[in-house]
Amino acid sequence: MDDAAEFLDYKKYSVLYVDDEMENLDAFRDEFEEYFTIHTAATGAEGLRLLAREPIALVLADQRMPVMSGVEVLEQAQKIDPRILRILITAYADIEVVIDSINKGNVYRYFRKPWEHEDIRTGIMRGIEYYHTLRERERLQAEKIENMKKMIRSNRLAAVGTMVSGLVHEIRNPMVAIQSFLQLLPRRMEDREFMMRYARIAQGEADRIEKLLENMLSFSRPALPTLRLCDMNEIVDRTTQLLDFQARRSNIKINVQKDPSLPMVYADPGQMSQVLQNLGMNALQAMDRSGELTLRTYGAEGRHVGGGVAVLEIRDTGPGIHADHLDKVFDPFFTTRDEGTGLGLSISYQIVNEHQGTLEVASRLGEGTTFTISLPAAEGKYRERRDCGPRGLKNCGVL
Repeated sequence: MDDAAEFLDYKKYSVLYVDDEMENLDAFRDEFEEYFTIHTAATGAEGLRLLAREPIALVLADQRMPVMSGVEVLEQAQKIDPRILRILITAYADIEVVIDSINKGNVYRYFRKPWEHEDIRTGIMRGIEYYHTLRERERLQAEKIENMKKMIRSNRLAAVGTMVSGLVHEIRNPMVAIQSFLQLLPRRMEDREFMMRYARIAQGEADRIEKLLENMLSFSRPALPTLRLCDMNEIVDRTTQLLDFQARRSNIKINVQKDPSLPMVYADPGQMSQVLQNLGMNALQAMDRSGELTLRTYGAEGRHVGGGVAVLEIRDTGPGIHADHLDKVFDPFFTTRDEGTGLGLSISYQIVNEHQGTLEVASRLGEGTTFTISLPAAEGKYRERRDCGPRGLKNCGVL
């Protein structure tokens, strides 16, 4: 008996004994009521009615009873509450019935008539201990689930608070310029130069707010990807063309290293192009006026048996990310730059996750940052090359 059982109050758990002989019921109550809370019933039907209205931990039933046998009573008890422990009291002649019932799971254990006082007492104690352990496990599991729900609600509220405060901050800044323009407008109506300059500023700030709201909508209600068979190498080529102009303006070299045996993937080309643009622009802005941006693809073994992944690395030679910030880079509105909303990486993370892939970041201060995208290979065979068709990405719906 373990320490928990030594302090267990056995009387907290009720025991039911069903027997058609009143002498046996009286004897059972007299022998065991000082140890346990005893209920008795003279018929199976009476016992089942009691089980339906009383919390019973353990039920014992005599096998040989008219109308309903002990096994039948215990079978019905199991239907009322499978957690109730069921014990059969039987003569040796019924041993085959007992074995069959135990094998079917209808009976927890059995005792032979005439019973030995200590056998019954110890057997009931062990049964109550087992019942107590099961119920305690259920209680702890329910408590754990409730705590998890509370944590989820708390995290959700915290996330909403973060998003709202970030949204207010991002909208308030452009609103200052718009309000200033509106306040000055009545006095400067005839000043054409002023009107032209501030109109452009106000329009730019309004566009900035519109873009922010679009990003918020993308983050809160991301569109489900439309998957099709695609080549990430071709998506890299297309994205590189879009990044090239900004890179040349900032004196940044783009280096592309493509694995010719890269596995095909099922992906939404438009969404994956958006992810690469977000990560690429993030890297260009981090390097500012010089450096090198490397986009590298390769195939690798996946974590599932027989499968593989297509991997894309976006590596820059910028200042890197402080270790304290690495766990926050995918959080909405987290940014270390003066400009930007901090939603690009959050949206990218969500898109990759919708593709059953992973997006990870590694960085060292002064050495740069690497974002790594891993997507499941089509058909789980990363060495097998397939095309989207003779027109490449056009057939994938990208071009």
